[in-house]
Amino acid sequence: MWLFVFSGAESKPPADTGKKQSIVEKKSGRAGKKSKALSRRRKGERVADEDADSAEKDEKKKPTFAIGDDDEAKLNEEQRKTIMAIRAALDNNDRKTVLRLVQKLQKSDEWPDGIPKSIKMAAVEALGWFGSSCLPELAGFLCDSDEEVVQTAIDKYQEMLADSELSDTERSEILIQASKVIDDADAIDSMLFELNNMRHSVAIDTIKRLMVEGNAATKSVLPDNVKFYTGEENMDSPEKLDDWLKRNPNEEGDDELYGGSNGST
Repeated sequence: MWLFVFSGAESKPPADTGKKQSIVEKKSGRAGKKSKALSRRRKGERVADEDADSAEKDEKKKPTFAIGDDDEAKLNEEQRKTIMAIRAALDNNDRKTVLRLVQKLQKSDEWPDGIPKSIKMAAVEALGWFGSSCLPELAGFLCDSDEEVVQTAIDKYQEMLADSELSDTERSEILIQASKVIDDADAIDSMLFELNNMRHSVAIDTIKRLMVEGNAATKSVLPDNVKFYTGEENMDSPEKLDDWLKRNPNEEGDDELYGGSNGST
């Protein structure tokens, strides 16, 4: 989650953002410019601070999959072996093995209520370490019976959704999946801000899918987010959204700006 301060129409993107800064300036006059300017400023900050972000990630403390002594004592032999294997994989930064082992936990007969809470919390932290590639496994914790486990999973989901290396199409799909399983309206409202990190065609397609596929929590906060994105009232139908897109098409430079680390479109 970020805190943004608006400084009015004279706000400028951060320095040293190169070509992306010119794209920011070019799009400042488009319809819905309040949300789009915020998006560009936000994207520009990520580009300008790339080295700082990388250093911060390096300094981030790797989880150790530590669990309570009482919980560890209650593990059966198979669970104990799985936990030891996850710890070893984390030590080796082996994402694939961590994913496979977490999946094994989720497929076990004890899942979910028979798995100690501290193990589930440690698993969420481990998935969070490896980022957005672990979203399918993380989603398995969103329906847990323990509120703390669910909230921790939501927090990690939000972090992954905001990953600056994602393309807008990837971000769209993650947001749509979140809209189906997360029942916390405030959390979904926060996640919907990521519409502003999508090119217009992707955002409009995402909104139309959210109108249909989103759960009740999503639909309760979607209208205000659509209004913020488009800058227009009563954008409550696919036809109105399509008309808005015709008047506000994608622009040159969007592929680069929203293509993610792999430049996908």
